[in-house]
Amino acid sequence: MRVNAINRVYLETLSFSDLVRLADEYGLDVPDSLDRRFLIEELIETSKEENSNSDNMIVTSQEDDIPVPDEEKLPKNYNETQINCVLRNPSWGFVFWNIRDTDMLEIKSIPGSSLMLRVIAQKDLFSPETEESFEVKTVSSVQEQYVLLPQDKKYIKIELICVAPGYKKILSISPVITIPQGSSYVSDLQ
Repeated sequence: MRVNAINRVYLETLSFSDLVRLADEYGLDVPDSLDRRFLIEELIETSKEENSNSDNMIVTSQEDDIPVPDEEKLPKNYNETQINCVLRNPSWGFVFWNIRDTDMLEIKSIPGSSLMLRVIAQKDLFSPETEESFEVKTVSSVQEQYVLLPQDKKYIKIELICVAPGYKKILSISPVITIPQGSSYVSDLQ
């Protein structure tokens, strides 16, 4: 019963029950108390919207001749020693790092060596002065870890360090991250 060219003259010729069926085809909900004139106006408006939407839509199909490789993997190591931290929320930071091949060989050659993350709270953004610091042991095969950040501190940086008996070397230092302060929401999270 759906007609592409709905106009007022055509709708005026239909019975109320036919108008209701047509409205149902267009997905319109028709309350029992709706007047016939209003129903005709709604049908005309809906028809115009549907026709204008279909006029604006362009559908194309194209076959690509470029073969897509089955699986592309990112390299496990970019041969660069670096560390970064991204805030998950004001209480937790996601720390991830990469270690140059030569640095990894040096670490493995030191007996009893392990990697640690040193979390450092600074007094301000550019000051090297430390307010608080602590170390977190990492699993050597994993290059990422969540770290609980110190409470009520604004400037944090993370150091990747190699530790062995009688030996401690800083491999990389993250950029300083600023933790938002002052909001009651932030205080509740900490």
